[in-house]
Amino acid sequence: METRRETEHSCGLFIVWFGEAVPEIETAIQYVEKADIFVIIGTSLNVYPAAGLLHYVPREAEVYLIDPKSVDTHTSRPVHVIQKGSF
Repeated sequence: METRRETEHSCGLFIVWFGEAVPEIETAIQYVEKADIFVIIGTSLNVYPAAGLLHYVPREAEVYLIDPKSVDTHTSRPVHVIQKGSF
């Protein structure tokens, strides 16, 4: 399911649901490598290959993780954690 919509700002949005493969992981990596902000929503960061995308985020990019539960990011980089949502 592609949910990306081109805008004049070229903002891309792709959603990978639990259990789904990432059909264009190479394309996803290319987008992630150019990110200014990377937002992770509702994940354990244990399901690969999607969880591995965090390793491609540029060091200067801000990373936000939104999840109601505590999540181990498996990284030493700064991650803004927002624990919001329902159980």
